[in-house]
Amino acid sequence: MRVPNLLAQVLIAGATCLASASCKRAPATPASPPSTPTVRVFVVSNLAGALEPCGCVKDMLGGIDHAAAFVQSRRDSASSSILLASGPTLFMDTALKSDQRAQSLWKAEAIAASLADAKLTAWTPGANDWAAGAVELARLNKSTGAALVAANLGGQSVGAQRFKIVEAQGHKIGIVGVSVPLEAGGTPTGVELGDARAALEEAKNELEAQGVRIRIAMVAMPRGDAMRMIDSVSGYQLVVVGKAVDRGDVNDAPTPPALVGETLVVQTPNHLQGIAVVDLFVRAGETRFKDGSGLARAEKRDTLRRRLEELERLLLSAEKPGSTVRAEDLEARRKDRDAVKREIDQLGVAEPPPEGSFFRYELELVREGLGADAAVSARLKSYYKRVNDHNRTAFADRKPAPVAAGKSGYLGVDKCVTCHGEEHKSWKSTPHSRAYAPLVRDEKQFNLDCVGCHVTGYDKPGGSTVTHVEGLTDIQCEICHGPASRHAESPNDKTLILRSPPKSLCASECHHPPHVGKDWSVEQAWPRILGRGHGR
Repeated sequence: MRVPNLLAQVLIAGATCLASASCKRAPATPASPPSTPTVRVFVVSNLAGALEPCGCVKDMLGGIDHAAAFVQSRRDSASSSILLASGPTLFMDTALKSDQRAQSLWKAEAIAASLADAKLTAWTPGANDWAAGAVELARLNKSTGAALVAANLGGQSVGAQRFKIVEAQGHKIGIVGVSVPLEAGGTPTGVELGDARAALEEAKNELEAQGVRIRIAMVAMPRGDAMRMIDSVSGYQLVVVGKAVDRGDVNDAPTPPALVGETLVVQTPNHLQGIAVVDLFVRAGETRFKDGSGLARAEKRDTLRRRLEELERLLLSAEKPGSTVRAEDLEARRKDRDAVKREIDQLGVAEPPPEGSFFRYELELVREGLGADAAVSARLKSYYKRVNDHNRTAFADRKPAPVAAGKSGYLGVDKCVTCHGEEHKSWKSTPHSRAYAPLVRDEKQFNLDCVGCHVTGYDKPGGSTVTHVEGLTDIQCEICHGPASRHAESPNDKTLILRSPPKSLCASECHHPPHVGKDWSVEQAWPRILGRGHGR
């Protein structure tokens, strides 16, 4: 047999290598991470009747028109997207005040229609959502255009579905909801409460049987209970936590995302202060998602961003004319701000895992800078006008209670100026003297959510009401010094007027969350209301 020449040997060796399972291959070049998510999930927890913030502080968090604009702006950069809401959504409290029923229902209508504009996919209710009764909830839910999902509820659950299935780039996504809408130990009238954990398990098994491999749970219950339940139920890639119930207009701080096993758990701050964005990148059909955000890094970035916002608010206040902040303190704050900016930049962006599917998470704070959706903005204006026109007539006969014998009533600043000219000049230089005009400008002067903080003696004997404000518009002298009718009659009797009010009055009457910025303090604000003849 002739010995093969060198070329033949090489060819034979190459063929043998290709045919052999033991032949070593050169390492494959890692696939570049996808730039477009397979599905983008927008998340809102505990909207709780918050149409927009009151506007008492510059650039407050919230506003459904800004949120809708943000969602729309980020939709186009994803292959597909869904919007989910968990927890109390339509109403701020679990019961409506009798005199505010019409106004509260109209606000809920505006919220529902605006969520429809933002293409809400599904939502899971909290106890607040039954505030107007099951019939109204069913009507409002229809306006959202979305699926109400609550697998563990029966009775007057207004036709809530156990789950909803949507398609995204050829992938089926199952959205399951469970709710524990307990208020004072009971459920809303007619609502039957089933076991939430069992409902999650049963829905997961049914979705698996239908070939749904991406599963999202929306949970409206106390966070501690939710986390324990999630720890015992596997098979959900994403869980959105909302409250069982919310109360009043106080804002919650952000809650960082968490990983429970392979499940990402997210919860946004209430009253639409922020929207979470969860991007799911599916590679090779894999539906176990690795952390592509570096959640520890993301949490630190969120903390730094909040610190940066706080410093920028402090600087904005400190740089105003007439500020009492020392120049060296101002410079120190600027250096702190710059240092925080550098630290944020140094964090960089987490690299996604080289192989397998992964998720990315971010929390976007809802501010004016996000823009405003035109349709939603128009709806807000229409809502405020509707309320104004209604309340102007509905409360036309509501007059203040009479003044009891031996007590003082309210006179108004025009009576005070006769003897207190210097004090009046000082007051005229403050925002307190211009508090009512913004309500008139925005057609909110008869809005029961607004007027009480912009007039003097509201709902007090001998004071003002929503429609009877003549002589008592703005934050006048008698807010701080008390009603002055007897003082005017006997000016030498110093016991009939509060000469120097306690500083605590500011916070107890008006300047309390969410109507103040984080940097507000009575010590800083106090000098701004003082002037010649007025405490200085």
